[in-house]
Amino acid sequence: MSPKFPSIVPDSPSPKLLSSSSERRLFFLRPFFLGAREDMTFGERSRTVIQNAGAWAMVAFGVLFMVLNAAQGTVSFVGINSAFLAVGALSLWLASKGFDRTAPVVLIAGSCLVFFFAGIWLRNEMDNFLLVTLAAALLLLDQTPTRWALAAMNGAAFLYAKILLHDGRLTSMMPPLRYGLNILIFLFVLAGIIEFFRVLNSDYLRTLEQANRRLAEANQAKERLFSVIAHDLRGPVGNLKASLEMLGTGTLSSGEFEALVSDLTSDVEKTHVCLENILSWAATQLGRISTNPQAIAVHQAVGEAISLIHATMARRNLRFSNDVPEEALVFADAHQFQAILRNLLSNAAKFTAADGNIRVKAEREGDSWILCVEDTGVGMTPERVEKLFPAEETDFSPGGSPGYGPGLGLKICRDFTRLNGGGIFASSVPSKGTQVFVRLPAAVSV
Repeated sequence: MSPKFPSIVPDSPSPKLLSSSSERRLFFLRPFFLGAREDMTFGERSRTVIQNAGAWAMVAFGVLFMVLNAAQGTVSFVGINSAFLAVGALSLWLASKGFDRTAPVVLIAGSCLVFFFAGIWLRNEMDNFLLVTLAAALLLLDQTPTRWALAAMNGAAFLYAKILLHDGRLTSMMPPLRYGLNILIFLFVLAGIIEFFRVLNSDYLRTLEQANRRLAEANQAKERLFSVIAHDLRGPVGNLKASLEMLGTGTLSSGEFEALVSDLTSDVEKTHVCLENILSWAATQLGRISTNPQAIAVHQAVGEAISLIHATMARRNLRFSNDVPEEALVFADAHQFQAILRNLLSNAAKFTAADGNIRVKAEREGDSWILCVEDTGVGMTPERVEKLFPAEETDFSPGGSPGYGPGLGLKICRDFTRLNGGGIFASSVPSKGTQVFVRLPAAVSV
């Protein structure tokens, strides 16, 4: 026995900027969502929308002023307006093709060049907008070298346009060097403020995403719990209630009731196991479960676990053998180890036909013991086996019904095995039976 034990990595959804239904209803907003994918985080989608808004603004103003300037015959202005249009359109095209990191870089770098040349060539104060592109570089870009390189590029262009090319009217009021120093200090302060709020906003969004993820997991947990209660508890409790009512009203004689005792005992066993699983699972979901490992004699623990389902096995004439070596000792939480054994044995009994066999064995491998619960039941297809203990968190089905996800009991086994530093794995052949392996750390002594 040398199975591989998969790690368990939960997968949780990220929050969205707008729901899919909202985006469909607000048709006029759809152009701003070019390149915004479902797998993006809230912050990434927000930056994409802001970037697209800036690109559409450049396209709109470029077209508007290109028409106005062409009508007035100012050809040089038309060239600048065409550059506006080209930068905005190129950024939108890149976003639509999935280049979500390149699109904002092109938008900011292109805007910097357009604003700079418009300011120094036409002397129309367009160079003041370099402060806007500087802020955009700090807010929209998440790669630090690129962010600060473009911020420095916009800051240098602004200083060049304002200091080296000023018309001399400021000389009487303030020396150019002092004027340039003041603007440089202003740029540093502006960059510091923007960076501070950028980090603050990033931390807030990260906290919001984690809270939304926990809320989604809590909602899923609630739905699972209700489905388990409805499926695994209502039937056995209902049978017991109906039998007691019939006995109390005289509809069912004492002899007939005694004939049902075996079935009712089996129902009570199932209900007990289900209640234990629900309480254990609820504790894990709430983070209120603690693991207190100790040395456990596996052979004795298996004997205690099988006694809980003895009535079910006797009624169906299932044969059981405990082939765990007496020296097998694992280092685990006793309560959680019992829950693992109880669920694996209950599952084996559930899917094994009458007169079948259930066997428990164990083998030492390095610093671990590998426990195997083997049955001669209905078995499973490879596809079904893969869904029992997946690497990612998945939904489970009430009772572990074939064709659906794993049952609550198997999820308890996986969670408790993981909490005790072990792993779990299954192999099966349809119509021939199933083997479930549990690896746990070996203990030195009892």
